[in-house]
Amino acid sequence: METTPHDQRRVDRRVRRVSLHYPERRSGFDRRLPRGGPIRAASARLLSSYRDRPRVVASVLGAVVLLNAVDLILTMRALDLGATELNPVMAGLLGFDPVVAAAFKMTLVGTVAIGLWVLRRYRRVLEASLLLVGTFAVLTGYHLVVGFAA
Repeated sequence: METTPHDQRRVDRRVRRVSLHYPERRSGFDRRLPRGGPIRAASARLLSSYRDRPRVVASVLGAVVLLNAVDLILTMRALDLGATELNPVMAGLLGFDPVVAAAFKMTLVGTVAIGLWVLRRYRRVLEASLLLVGTFAVLTGYHLVVGFAA
């Protein structure tokens, strides 16, 4: 059978190659096993379990806010000891007024934590919350190691 230029039998139009929808339209998780092997399947099970425990999500977001406050305190201590702030936004705010810088940092991270809580049914938001708490944990550990080494 010969196909014409307008024949759609060659391309499956139901499958999109690129999706530009943000945030995700679906709030649920796929029940099918993900492609990519056992590591990806374990990751999907972990996120599904994480999503179904709102207290754990709240604890992670609380840890983000707490680690942000610890980071702020350790940064102020390091600046008192002669360190320099590498973040240009915070450096400018700290040069203007440390209280304004602290209020800005705490408000920003608090707002992000509330946004993550509101959007917690989405997979990418759950991944972002775990990435954020991991980042703040590494940053706090760095402050502690470098602070005690000096």
